Amino acid sequence: MKKMGGGIAAAGVAIAATGVFAAVSLSGGDAGTPEARVITIPSSASSMPVVSSSTTVPTTTAAQAFTAAIAAGPAGATTSTSKVLPGINISGGEFGGTGGKLGSNYIYPSTAEMRSYAAQGFKLLRVPFRWERLQPDLYGPLSEVDRKALKSVVTQANALGLTVILDMHNYGARQVKGATALVGSGTLATTALTDAWVKIMEDYRSNSNVWIGLMNEPNRQNVTQWWAIAGQVTKDIRAQKISNKLLIPGTAWTGAHNWVSSGNAAQAVKFVDPGKNYAFEVHQYLDAWSTGTTDNCEVKAGQRVNAALTWAEKYKVKLFFGEIAASGQPQCAKEYPDMLRRLKTSSAVLGWTAWGGGAWWAYDYMFRLQSRTTTPTAHMKLLLANMP
Repeated sequence: MKKMGGGIAAAGVAIAATGVFAAVSLSGGDAGTPEARVITIPSSASSMPVVSSSTTVPTTTAAQAFTAAIAAGPAGATTSTSKVLPGINISGGEFGGTGGKLGSNYIYPSTAEMRSYAAQGFKLLRVPFRWERLQPDLYGPLSEVDRKALKSVVTQANALGLTVILDMHNYGARQVKGATALVGSGTLATTALTDAWVKIMEDYRSNSNVWIGLMNEPNRQNVTQWWAIAGQVTKDIRAQKISNKLLIPGTAWTGAHNWVSSGNAAQAVKFVDPGKNYAFEVHQYLDAWSTGTTDNCEVKAGQRVNAALTWAEKYKVKLFFGEIAASGQPQCAKEYPDMLRRLKTSSAVLGWTAWGGGAWWAYDYMFRLQSRTTTPTAHMKLLLANMP
């Protein structure tokens, strides 16, 4: 599933002289994908969000907006007995290519962001990171800068009652010696992915409130290849006595809409986790091709999850919706709540994390969750009105 709001491939970043405005070509791991969006990248490590040159800087700060949203509480909220866990993706750790400086080219969630989402009732925090940054060399040690930054995020998030999903946002590949290599290839063996996760989880193996997001949206391995990789890595991780919950994606961008038709479902029924602590991760957007690249929601798009839910209920397995989103377009006000209700009432759904958190998104980004005023964004309004 190609989508706006995934990881940033370093296809081209043009930063203006001010250092605060960047046009970024997205490829989702595929340099040939014609995707592009605008994000704002501060030239310093300032925690305050910045805006594009075409936007008037608000007098209300982000912190004040968060405070107002928290005070207001979920719109129309009522006491719920749903066991579905709601959450947020906070982007930033996957921004800026594969190198760069923390705080200038990429960022991890701030305390203020995490506190605000926890106060609004969210329970999960999906934190994207780049494999190349956290482990610059295959089979090598972790970067101390990024390791410490992620540990700080986890410590603070857990203290706020949030479970953290460490999301390797790499699309089934990574850079090796300046070239893209697919997991499972001769250049990037499956054992390299296992090695990375074993080293990452050394800090969290006793923490059940840290989940392993095995890989974001693999898309170039076929179903047989990918599920062999996922099964082997799972087996090898468990052999290292790592018991944390595993979130296992399918290939074909792990879309819920094509979970059955892509062949992922047929392979998933054969998946074995020796630790018996996993869920299958799927993503779902509501535009014409379920890509998340436009602000449109198609009529009946909220029903796209039905086949995957029916399959999961039949086989009594859990689904985790790692990315969902909608804009303020009128049809989205119908389709997004429809989909959220379906997720809320299905016995197969473990939880979901909405896409669009993070202070570095452009203020006019269609899925943005953090408001720059006292009024929640269109996406956040829909979430708060339809919390499980």
